[in-house]
Amino acid sequence: MYSTKTAITMSLRDLLDKVSDYDIYSYYLGSIKPKKLINSPLRPDDKIPSFAIFPTNDGTLLFKDHGTGVAGNALKFLKLYKGIDNREELERELLKIVKWVNPSQTTQKAVRKAENGSSELNFGIVRQAFTEVDKQYWKQFHISMNTLKKFDVFSIKYFLCNDVVRGIYKDDNPMYAYKVDSRFKIYRPLASKYTKWRTNLTNANIQGYAQLPPFGNLLIITKSLKDVMCLYEMGIAAISPSSETTFISEDILEELKKKFKHIVILFDRDEAGVRNARQYSKQYGLDAIFVHKKFKAKDISDAVKANGFFVVKEWLTKTVERYD
Repeated sequence: MYSTKTAITMSLRDLLDKVSDYDIYSYYLGSIKPKKLINSPLRPDDKIPSFAIFPTNDGTLLFKDHGTGVAGNALKFLKLYKGIDNREELERELLKIVKWVNPSQTTQKAVRKAENGSSELNFGIVRQAFTEVDKQYWKQFHISMNTLKKFDVFSIKYFLCNDVVRGIYKDDNPMYAYKVDSRFKIYRPLASKYTKWRTNLTNANIQGYAQLPPFGNLLIITKSLKDVMCLYEMGIAAISPSSETTFISEDILEELKKKFKHIVILFDRDEAGVRNARQYSKQYGLDAIFVHKKFKAKDISDAVKANGFFVVKEWLTKTVERYD
């Protein structure tokens, strides 16, 4: 049996979850009555009513053109009716229907107030397979496709913020989504500093936390998921707060101290990074280290890019030997 909800890829699911089968049919055909024969919208020359939409036991609305025998679900109807043969066109057409069904959502403010008074952003992402541009970008930092998969990092065609498209992938401006718990951080590495990041992570969302081993000797707290993944490639467990202006909460930190013998801070070698590292080091009794100035880089991932993975790994391995 056909089903609109199952005959799709995961990248379309966030759009289809916002519309029903009825919405899709009525967007093109107007008010519809199941089981009633009409002239086939798939054949402009149809003069004898031979097309009908009918419900199944599970509530799915299927169509059948009795003149040709063609039948299927609402998604198949959309493709045939609009002559769509690729996923990008399908996503664009579905977005039109989403906006038609929920017109108020497309004009509302992108930021609404949550119950606790804080700004709350609802993100949706449309995933795609990693492109060659993506593979080359992450290769600079010695971050493999398997590591990206482990840490729930996706290449995305576009993302929606409160149901409005806010960014589109381009080869000269690629875009990635970091999934942390049920929230997202959107990363556009080649964009301006004003549009590079979009996030709805909270202080409770710790990057890399879900991927930690149950216990270990050393844990590094760094400032970004990219650095977390670089450290993972070096065999070192690491996590990162949700943003550079926050730190790990005291209750989580106490839990981590029970699982890891040593916890070390590795923030950026810049004014803000050094200042924050010293503050948290003193406040929580943690050691702090920085990327060696000889690498001419402020963080571990940039050091790898500029100097090579194994050179930086060798330095870091020797640096943390005292925690063995």
